[in-house]
Formats: sequence, structure tokens, C-alpha cells
Amino acid sequence: MKELTLGKRQKNITLATVFTFAGVVYCLISLVNHYVFKTYTLDLGLYTHAMYDYAHFRFDDCTMFKDLPQNILSDHFDLYLMLLSPLVFVFGTYTLLIVQIVGVLLGGWGIYKLIGLYADDDWMPFLATTVFFFSFGIIQALGYDYHSNVVTAMLLPWLLYFIKQKKYGLASLFVVLFVIGKENMSLWLFFVVIGLMWDYRKDKKTLWHLGAYALFSVAYFIVINMVVMPKLGGSGGGFSRYAYLGSDYGEVAKNLITHPGETVKILFTNTMGKPHYDGIKAEFYICILATGMILTLLKPNYLFMLIPLIGQKMLASDRMFWGVSLQYSVEFMPVLVISSFLVILKLKKQLPRLLLAIALLLSTILTTFYTIGVPKSYIMVDQLCIYQGRHYQQKDFDTDYARKLMAMIPDDASVCAGRMFVPHLALRREIYDYFAVAPHVRADYVLIPDDYLEMTRGGKLLFYYRDEYETVATDGTLTLFRRKQP
Repeated sequence: MKELTLGKRQKNITLATVFTFAGVVYCLISLVNHYVFKTYTLDLGLYTHAMYDYAHFRFDDCTMFKDLPQNILSDHFDLYLMLLSPLVFVFGTYTLLIVQIVGVLLGGWGIYKLIGLYADDDWMPFLATTVFFFSFGIIQALGYDYHSNVVTAMLLPWLLYFIKQKKYGLASLFVVLFVIGKENMSLWLFFVVIGLMWDYRKDKKTLWHLGAYALFSVAYFIVINMVVMPKLGGSGGGFSRYAYLGSDYGEVAKNLITHPGETVKILFTNTMGKPHYDGIKAEFYICILATGMILTLLKPNYLFMLIPLIGQKMLASDRMFWGVSLQYSVEFMPVLVISSFLVILKLKKQLPRLLLAIALLLSTILTTFYTIGVPKSYIMVDQLCIYQGRHYQQKDFDTDYARKLMAMIPDDASVCAGRMFVPHLALRREIYDYFAVAPHVRADYVLIPDDYLEMTRGGKLLFYYRDEYETVATDGTLTLFRRKQP
């Protein structure tokens, strides 16, 4: 159809419009959140401080929020922070948020390029990219700090693109980049490449490469999770959420396989016993169906790619994982969008394809608005509702005064601060989360809201050593304390 063909100038304008609009929305969500102190110790503060340590050739020891030192790689084996660490000298405390936004935009570019290989018109790649950009998994993830699984998920379209192009060298590079993002990404990659084998079942050379990627991903998962991370002092921060299923990964896998009925039950039911959490899992399933899963059902090998994602989400003992919020749905989005448009492109006539793609776009946008406004899942609405004034405000304190207090703190001073201030103060040698470690730390400065002064643990005030500090400045809501000189 001639009307579905765009000239080069029209194509560039359309592409620039989609990416610019998405980029503005992402900045209004993520960067504004940081500016008005709606980012926190976990996870932006911790990861920003880890980058600062890496940039100074040190390993972060997690004492920001832990009583005892622990190598950060034993909690999450994330090498991106190490590779990206020099950027903190350029973008400061906004570094990881900028990286995350750029990563999502590049992921959308990968969707555009990949779908363009299959499409015979100019609109399908644009629509696929737009669906991806405004899906709830992307928007929700950007509303809460930074997480490396977001950036890693954005590599998937490019991996599939290079495999389709038979550029195996670049595909292999992206396999490596994929697995180093986080300790669980290699397990997901295994399912991805096994699923792809069906599409390339008649292509022996590609099958050989996919088989090699599968072996590499399994080996990486085993070595990192069962050897390296325990050697560093932990079994991974994520494993504890599945410890009720077994004492190690092998036992967990055995229990899931030998009790399939119970496994399926857990995937769909509230395992926390509190009625308040009923329906959270069902809500997620309905939302991914509305975001393309209905079409993915017609592409079963892509459903196979979702198995570890559904497992890590629904088998977790933490109800925060189950729903539509935070960063726990982002990996689903590239799989759903790519598979949905591959199904749409099987339609021979262009007009029905266009109408179905537009219907998916509308369904996706409506679902995203639903997840922001009225879901059963826990939602940080103030971090997401860029169309409302409250998104741009900090209701608990004066942000200008907070910045004034932070400016009074010397760059080389150790600081113990409230969780909303830690990300802004993370580019220093010693920074601590007040609520996590206050009873055990004597920092040079303490910056907290005044209501923190009444916080207790075990019947004892967290700031029980208040007499050791003098007040530098206060407005009756926020106070900056300095440790008295001996």
C-alpha cells in the first residue's frame, strides 16, 4: 500500500518525534524524581557510591546500609557499574539515571531496527518502538531509581538483530554484555537462545552459535552464582527470596520440578497469607496480556523465553515482585513487543496489520495509565504522575533548603543521612544510611529530617549519641548536625 510508505524526510521526522517525546517523558520521570529528592539509598545511592569507589579503584563494601563489610558483588554481580564508573566525573549523581534513559532509548532503537528487518512497510517499526517506549514495564522501572536489569533488557533487541543479520561477532559481544549485567541475566539468556532455535531450526550455522551461547550462559550462571558470589561472602541478594524453596539453586530447581502442581499454584496464588495481597499476581497477568501477551501466545517459542522471568517474579517470597510496579516487569517488554509484531507481520494485508498494531498501542497506553493510577500493586504514584503537580514537589521538606544544607558539608567529610539524601551525597569516601546504620556509625555530619530524631530500634533511640553533635543549621524540618571536635 502506497499510503504506508514514508519518504526519507518523513521517516526521519517521525522517528525523531517518537524518540524525543519518549526521552522528554523519561527525563520528567527519572531526573525530576532525583532533583526533588524522590530517589533513595536503595538503590540509586548504593550504586552511585559503588561507581565512585570503582572510579577510585576500590570495591564498595556495602557499609552504607550494612553493619558488617560485604563486597557489593556478593549481593549483585553487576559489572556495568565498574565499566561505567568514569562517567560519575561527568554527570555526577545523575549518572546512572542518564545511563538508564539512554539505555532504554537505545533499546527502542534496537526494536525499530529489528522489526524493520521483517516489515515491508514503514509504519510497523515505528509502532513497535512506540508500544515499547510507553509500556508499563518501562515506565514503572524509570519511576524508581536505577537498576542494571533495565539496561540489560535493552540489549535483547540488538542481540536478536545481529543474530538475524548473521553478524555473529557482534552477537557474541552482546551475549557477553548481557550476562555481565546481573547474576540472573545469564539464566534468562539461556531461555532466550533456546527459544530462538525454533526460528532458526533450518539454519545450521546460526543453530551452532545459539547452542554455544546457551552453553556459555549456563556455565556463567553456575560459576558466578554457585562459586564466585559465595566466595565473595554471599549467595546473592536475590537468592534469599527463594530460600523457602531450597537451600541452594540445585535444590530449588529439584523441588520445582518434582512438585509441578505446587509450583503452578505458587505462580498464581497469594503465598503471603494476607488478603490484602490477593489479586496482585492476577493483575500482572492481565496487564501483560493487554501489552501483547495475547499475540505472544501465537509465538510459543517466545513464551518459552518468559519462563525464567515469570519464575523469578512469581516464586519470590516478596510480594513487591509480584505486581506491575517498580523494575520487576521490564524484561518482559522487549519479548512481548517483538513477538507481538512478528505475529502481526504474518498478516498478508497491510491495513489489518496497521489496525491491529494501533489497537495494541492503544491497549498498551491504557494499561500503562492503569498501572500508574489505580492498581492493586504498591505504586509510588508521586514518582510517575508527570501530568500532576505533585510529581514536581517534595511535600516533606523544602528542597532548596536541603540543597543549602548539603552545600555546607565538606566533600571529604563522612556523612550519615536520611535515605532521600544519600544519592545526592554518594560521591564521597564515606556515606551512610541513617536508618540502617545510625547506631553503629559516628560520621562527621548527620543530615536528617527532624522526625528521624524520634526513631527507635529495640526501644533505644537511633540517634542516642546526639550529645556528641552540634547543630549547624535547621529550619525546624531538616537539621544538619556536625560532630563536636574533641
